[in-house]
Amino acid sequence: MKPKIDINNPIVKLGLEVLKQQTKIALETSQDAEKAIMPIYAIPKAKAHQKPKRKAEQFGSGVLFTLKNNYFILSTTHLFEAFDGYALQTGFGDGEIIEALGGERFSSGKIDKPYANQLDATVFHIQTKLSDKLKDLALSMDDLALKEDDEKTKPIYLASGFRIKKSNTTGNQVYSKREAFPSIQVNKEVYEMYGIDCVRQFITSYEDDVLVNGHWQKSPRPKGFSGGGLIKVEGTNALNLKSEKTATKQKLKGIITEQHREKGNKPGVLISTNINVHLGLIYQFMPELFD
Repeated sequence: MKPKIDINNPIVKLGLEVLKQQTKIALETSQDAEKAIMPIYAIPKAKAHQKPKRKAEQFGSGVLFTLKNNYFILSTTHLFEAFDGYALQTGFGDGEIIEALGGERFSSGKIDKPYANQLDATVFHIQTKLSDKLKDLALSMDDLALKEDDEKTKPIYLASGFRIKKSNTTGNQVYSKREAFPSIQVNKEVYEMYGIDCVRQFITSYEDDVLVNGHWQKSPRPKGFSGGGLIKVEGTNALNLKSEKTATKQKLKGIITEQHREKGNKPGVLISTNINVHLGLIYQFMPELFD
């Protein structure tokens, strides 16, 4: 049970109202970055003494990105290692035919559990034909949030991906639902609690319980969000006491890697790898794209 907070306290009440207002603005912002987040499917490896599996299952999420007519899926290493050797498949999740994609993978290194504080980043360079519909969804450099936040602002962030709980396949068709959960960046002390590098990784709050209409409710487990996008909604500010709406825009800040539930004095968090790490992988293996 979440510790009691006096929501009738004028200061608490004002803070919650501002956060609610800015969150509403963030969720109403055009989904220019969210649209590039896709579910990732693969036929899983059969365990010993099991028959080979034929039905694709969702493993997580990924973000379509393009640079100089090359197309990539930005995701996590631990996700790709889970179906290493099998064809990556993706789709719109709306019942259309699933697309199998071939290519090469650039990764930050093998991941050993637990994942915390490891560079869990993978870039999949697509080398097979990609449908025009998917190409149109891919983000470009202009869609990335590469600058650090101003200390006078506290933007709203959206963790977006496809939960496995709401995903299924029928034959070669996929049915998934993309979701987005709003949050804000944690303070410096939380980074220190988890021993997280604040330059290469980014932490947003993800509590076990959330306040909805004055009542605490359990937050959903984001299983399947690994590889999804952490989106900064530029123009929002949880410190803004003014009521007027400002121009807002979605930009990709990072790729989601893991969630930690509340434990002891540690708050619940969602950890992402800064998008600069993924750009660094592309530069390492394809430097000509940055000329």
